[in-house]
Amino acid sequence: MKKLNMKKVTAASLALLMGLSLTACGSSSVSSSQSETSTQAASDSSSGETATTTDTANSGDKTKVLVWSKNSHDLEYMTEKVKEYNLTNTDNIEIEYVVQSSSDYLNLITMSASSGQLPDVFANTTVNLSEFAEAGIIQPLNDMMTDEFKKVNEVDTHTYEGINALGEEVYWVAGGMRSGSRLIYNVELFKNAGVEIPTTLTETVDVAKKLTKAGAGVSYGTIFPGLSSPFERWIEHSAELSGVTPYDYVNGKYDFTGFKPFIEAVRQMFDDGSVLPGSASMEIDPTRTQFAAGNVGFYGNASQEAGVLTEQFPAENEWSVAQLPTLDGTIKGALSSNPNSGWFMSGTTKKKEAAWKVIEYFHSEDFLKGYIEGGYTLPISTYMDSIVDKSKMGRLSLFALQDYEAVYPQAPTVTPAGETYRDALWNACLSNGPDIDETIETLNKTYNEALDKDVASGKVQRLVIENFDSLHPNDGTITYLDK
Repeated sequence: MKKLNMKKVTAASLALLMGLSLTACGSSSVSSSQSETSTQAASDSSSGETATTTDTANSGDKTKVLVWSKNSHDLEYMTEKVKEYNLTNTDNIEIEYVVQSSSDYLNLITMSASSGQLPDVFANTTVNLSEFAEAGIIQPLNDMMTDEFKKVNEVDTHTYEGINALGEEVYWVAGGMRSGSRLIYNVELFKNAGVEIPTTLTETVDVAKKLTKAGAGVSYGTIFPGLSSPFERWIEHSAELSGVTPYDYVNGKYDFTGFKPFIEAVRQMFDDGSVLPGSASMEIDPTRTQFAAGNVGFYGNASQEAGVLTEQFPAENEWSVAQLPTLDGTIKGALSSNPNSGWFMSGTTKKKEAAWKVIEYFHSEDFLKGYIEGGYTLPISTYMDSIVDKSKMGRLSLFALQDYEAVYPQAPTVTPAGETYRDALWNACLSNGPDIDETIETLNKTYNEALDKDVASGKVQRLVIENFDSLHPNDGTITYLDK
């Protein structure tokens, strides 16, 4: 096991660690035998508190495994399955399952690592995998995986360099797949406004304007969760479908130039008043509630919304999904889909065997079958795809994976001076935001300077893909360069 080395954690995380303490975050516990409901627990989670699910009855001298997640949309299922495990497992293990605020989740992980309070197991999230591995925050799972585990999850088929693996070492295993983003729309509002699903950027701006006009100050064309990765939710993915990515795989450098028309389109929607007022200051859950209440014509997000709009925030009107609009209405690039439903094991846990038993349970055939059929994720393995009853998946079937979806090769992770590209490009989307051309020019400079520096120091390698095909991003010849 690697010794924890927090010097390797990003500077931004360290700044947060210095200014915050884990105990300041606040928490509220909910026992599975108490009267509090899963719905209330999910509400607590989305407001920045903590929801805990554990069965304390007859706990005795059981080995308690602390598990953190950032997901509240699946809390009802997780509560049921954790209680079932705690009552029936023969390994004398008790799961303490905690749902943390998704907006603070990564910060809480780094904070708990610094203070020696990491949970034994925690749900995967977007991290700098090599940084977390080198710091000892996580550990590989290879020596614990059984043949049955590999069969159900098809580990070898779904190992992605820089995403869940580093070389031969696998740090988390995908239990499912999150679709690429879709345009999620209110059928009634579209019908009332007499508009069709937009397929181009120009049409998107026009449709948002007409929806807003028809809404007469009550409903608006679209909404963005300005405080919860708004650029990543769908703007970036409309660009992907148009053949635009942040990283130029052919030439091995970052290039944000192609995002300009997408930023201009979003800024125009703000200028037109087509965006629900105040959304730029909202997190994701309030934007979902606005859509569920019928106040928004469309927004963009991935397949987790099937569960959200069915259980967490049930939509009051008919809704459906469509392909995201592209620059000119044609698909020129793959839409990125993401392996998900995986679990990290803490690099410092003193309960390695018990922690693995919990991860193994969360990846078992029975658990995944119920999870997929419950509409919480799409099957990633052909094994699970062959045994789930798709008629039980509900609205998740609307997000079925398409031929044009793929997992992109992981671009080199760098830390540029100044803003991250998603923050900077989002700020340029806003009315009276910074100049778009200057923003792109600055990002091209800061990201490539950081890339050149990190390659020269040996921290990362430059990824180049010969014969790169934006529609089939994994088909070319991948090369990692030291210069």
